[in-house]
Amino acid sequence: MFKKNTIIIFVILFLSFAGIIYWKCYSLQGVSHGTFIRSVSSPDGTYIVHTYRHSGGTLKGNAVRAEIENQLTHHKKTIYWKYPDQDPFIKWKNTQLVQIGHKLLNVVQGDTYDYRFDKELK
Repeated sequence: MFKKNTIIIFVILFLSFAGIIYWKCYSLQGVSHGTFIRSVSSPDGTYIVHTYRHSGGTLKGNAVRAEIENQLTHHKKTIYWKYPDQDPFIKWKNTQLVQIGHKLLNVVQGDTYDYRFDKELK
């Protein structure tokens, strides 16, 4: 009985640790919030893109995070994370497509950009 409880506790701790590592290192939702830069509304007002600057300190450059907010549900989700970046250009192409920097994202389909997984940068 003691051995079975020990294995269960070990599995729970391992899965919790793995979840925290995934959330912090691989998920855009674990990215730091940063200092607010600006907000840009979609043409129909359904979505707003908020951008934030994350200071890397004196030895590193700044990174930029952008989140999309649905005005109907007030749900927010990080959709853009880029390093190095200062203040990306934001332009809505239509009610679904937003250009942040050089990346075109479809907010309805849930597109995201994370520089850590951009094969063009490597």
